[in-house]
Formats: sequence, structure tokens, C-alpha cells
Amino acid sequence: MSELPTSVPPARTLAALVDTATVVGLGTSTREATETFRLVEETTHELIRRGFRVVALLDNQRVGERYDRYVRGEDIDLDVALRQAWGPWRTVEMRDALVRLRRHNERHPNDRVHVVAVDGRRTLPADYDRVVALLASAEPATVARIGAIFDVIRTAHDNGEHVQRLHGTHPGVPFVDLARTARDLAARLPDSPERDEALPLIAAIVDFHARALGAGYDAEAEERAAAERLLDHQRVTGDRVVLWEGSAHVAAHGATMLGAHLRAALGSDYAAVHVTFGHGSIPGRDIPYPVGSSLDAVLLQGGGTRVVDLRTAVAEDLADRPGRPWRTRLISGLYQADHDGEHYYELPSLAGSFDALAFIPTVTPIHPLPG
Repeated sequence: MSELPTSVPPARTLAALVDTATVVGLGTSTREATETFRLVEETTHELIRRGFRVVALLDNQRVGERYDRYVRGEDIDLDVALRQAWGPWRTVEMRDALVRLRRHNERHPNDRVHVVAVDGRRTLPADYDRVVALLASAEPATVARIGAIFDVIRTAHDNGEHVQRLHGTHPGVPFVDLARTARDLAARLPDSPERDEALPLIAAIVDFHARALGAGYDAEAEERAAAERLLDHQRVTGDRVVLWEGSAHVAAHGATMLGAHLRAALGSDYAAVHVTFGHGSIPGRDIPYPVGSSLDAVLLQGGGTRVVDLRTAVAEDLADRPGRPWRTRLISGLYQADHDGEHYYELPSLAGSFDALAFIPTVTPIHPLPG
């Protein structure tokens, strides 16, 4: 198992391990740490130097279209676009990364990098405001009720209902039921061109909440569809793709998640990378040292930043153990530091899940976008 030479930047080493692939999934154990995000960004630019031309995200496709227009040099308000993104992507670091891609394209106008988003949901936070604006001239009391409902359910774009339930901030009524109430109220308003424009937007809002985690979310179907969107884009353009996501999504084992579908379609042309860490802080929480039997604890004992090629000879401390899966910590919106031992994800084997891994001993909080 080859490891990071001390004189070579980790991003360069990591990129060199996977640069023969068609699609590289760079998965992180948390989206809320500066160092893990920066390593993904730096690795991406190393891969761009090696011929990769697309950055893919598991986010709203309409947001992805705005990002792509921005990095291609169009007059797009980036902060406005970021505020339409899924909550974890609304960070200063993400803004900086998109600015950097735009500058890259300015230097290479005939060989640009593109951004695509491959999630199936297309409702944006701004759609709720659009509906209220369209209905503004209708019955004031009804429109006010619709607006009040939207003020509650649009928070799912910041933190999903499952996260709100954990933290005790959920109002109790499923958001899809509230969305349907808003739809029914709008349907009873007098006919008008504005109402006819608003109703499809509300239908999409209902669908968004109907397919949320804890409601009608079908992980296998959603992840398969996202993989097909990514593969379709790659087949049409011929461009090689870097995918930014959480480690559970990019892992190549199993048959459910995005990475598993990519491995089934591409074989060794899909490379999966796990970027993890030892301990530190994320916004609002301190992350303790990992539990002793975990992959993260073993890596921390090794000392320092590590980059490991999991496809070569196995190092003693990371040897795959027949019948004994590895556990690695994943930090999601449901993470509770005082129950740290409950937030570990089981890998059937290291080499079966990832082609390479990168480890950072200590992390610091990512910076949410102001406002």
C-alpha cells in the first residue's frame, strides 16, 4: 500500500493515484470542515491539470446550471445562486472554489471546466417567494396562509425534516401535508394567469417534500437516477468528471448508492476516494477522537497526513480483515458528539469500497455564507 511522500503535496499525490479514471468520486466524511473541503478542491485542480473538465455535485440541477454559467464567465450573482443550494454547500469555501474555477476558465477560454448538478429535485427556495408574488393580488387572507406555510416548510432546504426532528425544531406536521394544504388553498383561488403559473410551482414543492428523507425518499432510485445523469453527461461530452460528495455516496461497494452504480457501469474507470480525519471542530460542535477500533483511529495513530493507495500491497495497519469490516466515522446533520460511537459507517472492506484514501489529523470549522 503506497503512501504519501513527505515532500509531495497530498492533493498531487492523491490525484496521481486516480488520474487514469473517467470519473473520480472525492468523498468526504464531513462537509463541515475546511481542511477536507480544501483537499477535495486542491485535488480537483490537480485533476484538471491532468485533463478532467467537469465538476459534478449531488445538488439541485437548476443551481448547477447557475454555477456553470458563473464559472463560464456569465454575469451571475454567485451569492444569490449559493443561497439556492442545499444547506451544506452554502459556504465561503464553496464560493471561493467557484471563483477559482471562473478564474481558471478566464485563463483557458478554449478549454473550460464545467459544473453540473445531478440531483433529481428541482425546487429552489426562491420558488416559494415566486408563488407568493404571483398570488399577491388574490385573496389576502388565503395568500397570507400560503406564505405562512411556506415560511415553515422552506426550512427543509436548510436542514431536512429528519434533522429538525432530531433537534426538536420540527413543528410536528409532515411538510408534505403542509405543502398539500398550500396547494389546495391556491387551487381554490379565482382563475387567473398568475394562479395558473403558480400551481405548477406548488406541485413541484409538494413533490419535493413528498420525496424527502423520512417521507417518500427512495435512496436506491434517487442515487441510480443521479448516476445515470452523470453518466449521460459524460457520454455526451466525453469529458472526465470529478464528483464531490459524501463518502457514503461515492463508495463503490454494494448496489444502492451513487458510487456503486458508477462502479457497476464503469468498472475500474470509476475511482472512489475517502477523505477523512481524526478530530477537531465543525460549526457549533467539537469532534472527539475516534473510537479505538475504527479506521479513523488507526490512521490517527499513524501520525500526520496520509494518502494511501488501497489497490496496491496492503500495509499492516490497514490490512483488510476477512469477515471483519472496517468502520469509519461520517458526520451528517444528525451527528451528536455525545453519541459519537453511533455515527460510524460500515465498510465491507477498504479496497472494495475505495481505491484511495486521504487522512487529515485535525480539522477546523467550515465558514457558512454570511447572511
